[in-house]
Order: sequence, then C-alpha cells, then structure tokens
Amino acid sequence: MLKTRLLCAAALAAFVTAGLVAGSRAQDKSIPNFSFIESGWLLQGGINFRPIPGKVAPIAFDPAYPQLGEGNQRGVMERMSDAENANLKPWAKEVMRKYNKDVLDGHRAFSSQSRCWPGGTPGQLLFPAEPIFFVQTPKEVWIIWQRQQEVRRIYLNVPHSRTVKPSWFGESVGHYENGELVVDTVGFLDKHEFDFVDNWRTPHTKDMHVVERFKLTEGGKGLEATVTVDDPGTFNQPWSGTVRWQKVDRGTILESICAENNTAFETFFNLQEYPMPEAKTPDF
Repeated sequence: MLKTRLLCAAALAAFVTAGLVAGSRAQDKSIPNFSFIESGWLLQGGINFRPIPGKVAPIAFDPAYPQLGEGNQRGVMERMSDAENANLKPWAKEVMRKYNKDVLDGHRAFSSQSRCWPGGTPGQLLFPAEPIFFVQTPKEVWIIWQRQQEVRRIYLNVPHSRTVKPSWFGESVGHYENGELVVDTVGFLDKHEFDFVDNWRTPHTKDMHVVERFKLTEGGKGLEATVTVDDPGTFNQPWSGTVRWQKVDRGTILESICAENNTAFETFFNLQEYPMPEAKTPDF
C-alpha cells in the first residue's frame, strides 16, 4: 500500500510539474490554480446541489419525508427523493417512484459511491469524505477522485467531437474565462440503471447537456462550481445548483479502492442492497 502510494504521488507530482512548466508562459491571472500536490478539495455543506435564487432548483427530498440533517428522513432510514417534482417528465417520475418504493419495502437507497459505481456528470461532484485533486496543463484539466481513482478529463480550447462516444462522464471541453474554468459536457449514457445526476436517484437521457463553472473562493481556500443541467427528455426546464469544496492539507493522493463485495450486507446485516459492478473476465 505504501509503495503504491509513493508511486502514485511521484507520478502525480511529475505530471503536475511538467504541465505547469510547459504552460508557465501562457499562465495569466485569468487562469485559477486548482492544482496542489499536498492538498486536495473536500466536499462541504452536504451531498446535495444547493439551489440558486431565481433559478429552477435541483431535485431534493420528498416533502412527505422531511430531512433530519443531511441523511436520514423521518419514518425511514434512507434518502427519499421528490419523485413528484413538477420539473420531472413522467418517465423520470416513474423511475424515482420505483426507487422510493424499494426503500419503503426495506431496500437500501442506491448510492453510487457506496456501491462502487461512477457518479457520472455532474453527480460525481457530490462524492463526500475523500478529497478530489486537479491536474492542469495547457491542453487538459484532470479531476481525480481519491475514491477509486476515478479520472475525468476536460479538453481545453477545442470543440466537441463530431461523433461523441457515450460514456459515464461524457465528453468535456472547457476554457478559462474571467478567472473561472468553464466546462461544457455532452455525450452521456442513455438511461443507465445506476447513472444519476445527483444523490436523489434522478435519471437522465443521452441528450443531457451540462455546463459547469469552477472558481476559487475565500482567497483560494475554497472552490465552488455552478452547475446547469439541460435535458429536455427528463426535465421540463433546465435547472441550476452549486457545490462547494474546502482545501484540505492531507498530503498526496492515497490509494482508495472500492472493493467488490456483493454479499456482506445481505449475509451479515440482513439488508437488501443494489449490486456492485463486477468484472466477469480478467483484463489481462
């Protein structure tokens, strides 16, 4: 484990250094610095997108089950989503009703992070407990989650591909603008069973379009992203929300593997769970 950590840290340091040196001439005050070798960004303020005054709000909890803090809700021990939200199309309401019914029938609510699935875009921005790290070069920005070492790549100053291959994170292109990193993402999976836009199990279609604006706050100690999601197949109107992180000095990125274990909860805790992804064949 220690050897792997040292190798990962060395590789990350070398990549960051090379990128910064190569881009030093082009660096200016309009380009925020999100990249630190010894520091990452830790989610703050809960695992939901925060609404923006005057904008259509993100999906939230079921009003029939008010939240108690950030997690459990009255009457159940799992998160119940607002499946009757007026901004949802009928098919999306049905999907979310199904997941809510599962909870009321004794099933655990689905959570991408706890079940080892990618969170997708923008859902993975809401992964708590472990920091994220940025790598910035003149041509690319990488967002690396310590959890499972998931990597999202943002290609700078280029258009989208003519033919985009659908993926969990989609194809992200970006540019710097007035001290912010502006990211435009298209090319998503179509109605995947476990691919959601948030932690309320809100689905989406392949035609979803996500725009994010990342900026530093609190004199560089904070990071905030404003997210706008437009998916006419799922939502009646585009919605917007924010998510925030705090800079934490925990050292270099650690090896954090989400191990496969599809039996523990049912075997030892008598809890119904959703499956973790499993490799059916070796990849070597």
